[in-house]
Amino acid sequence: MKIEEKQIGSNRVYYLPVKGVKTLSVAFVVPAGSVHEDRDFAGTAHLLEHVVFKGTKNYDEFSLKYDLEVVGGSLNAFTTKDFTVYYARVPYSHFEKAIDILSELVFNPLIKDDSVELEKSVVTEEIKSFNEDHVSRVQDLFAESILQEPYCRPVSGYEYTVAKLNSAVLRDFHSKRYGNLRIIAVGKITKALTEKLENAVKNFDKGVEEYDIRVSFKNVSRAFEAKNDLSQIHAVTGLPMDFGLESKEYPAFLVLNTLLGSGMSSMFFTKIREKLGLVYDIDLLSHVWKNSSLIGIYASTSLEKFKRYVQEVNRIFDDAFISKNYFDYGKKRLMGKLQMVTESVPAMFGYILEFLLAKVEPFDLEHVLKRVESVKYRDVQKIWQELCKSEWHWSLLIPKGSEELVKII
Repeated sequence: MKIEEKQIGSNRVYYLPVKGVKTLSVAFVVPAGSVHEDRDFAGTAHLLEHVVFKGTKNYDEFSLKYDLEVVGGSLNAFTTKDFTVYYARVPYSHFEKAIDILSELVFNPLIKDDSVELEKSVVTEEIKSFNEDHVSRVQDLFAESILQEPYCRPVSGYEYTVAKLNSAVLRDFHSKRYGNLRIIAVGKITKALTEKLENAVKNFDKGVEEYDIRVSFKNVSRAFEAKNDLSQIHAVTGLPMDFGLESKEYPAFLVLNTLLGSGMSSMFFTKIREKLGLVYDIDLLSHVWKNSSLIGIYASTSLEKFKRYVQEVNRIFDDAFISKNYFDYGKKRLMGKLQMVTESVPAMFGYILEFLLAKVEPFDLEHVLKRVESVKYRDVQKIWQELCKSEWHWSLLIPKGSEELVKII
């Protein structure tokens, strides 16, 4: 699995040829995310992502989607705090159309007034939906209460900031931020494809200023919201770490992350759900940047079980011990999952994308496998002990009237 890289003006292309497949997954990754916005116009990047699908210089709204979907392909996009990603997956025989459409979305959106107003209405409903989705909301609350500006803001913005957005704001953002592209192509890679893709990139060789915005964290605290429509408590407890994807500790953290929360044999699932029945779901959350990371544990439980849940989580922290069995499980599972990446074009595509979204040049999979293989039990135990002796941040959604329960943590 050898990733080929090529610099084309201000843009960089990453090719990963896969033998024996007849599909192509391709993405245009734009360094334009929510952290690049003025706080008063939070949600600009995300709204722009919506609006470009309403029409471009050479494609109307219908053709943008239909021309790829009718041949069995797919087209989509998403916005993160640092990037906006436009991507398509198609049969190889239709790669030209996929590149044309992605180029149009990124380079030639119309950004009409009526389209902006329509999508503002859609995004407002999306924000309301997220706020009423308790899992999404408690995770946003966790981010808001542990991350400093500008990373603490939700990608979609707020209802009051989205209401202020207009076509002029979006055009200005597009002009200033849409350049320095990272482009990923995974699957059947041919000379015809590379020529098509590189010619498209050359036609839009635009450099933009990229700010090196470092992730910083607030002091650990307790954050909660009381809601009328809850019968359970939704909780995230977590903390920041001072190492990231490029750090020497990263492979050991990957093993730890896996053994703590990946699969029904993981430590938290086994100890909290399987043995005690305190929750239905308990999931590990993590976000890794270049030089820092954030880890969290999400769970929901009833009011009467919440105190016991907190006690048992704190018991695990106080114990600060990873058994050799859990270490073996985490390392073997992680090695297996990494090896299985090579069996799927979308998985290999996602593998490269994960690095780029962390602002790191992607490592060849073989390099990562060697680093994980070299992880020792003591490496993982050391990280876990350091995490456990730290104070953990809590974010809660609780039923209105049960605020006294916050004192438990």
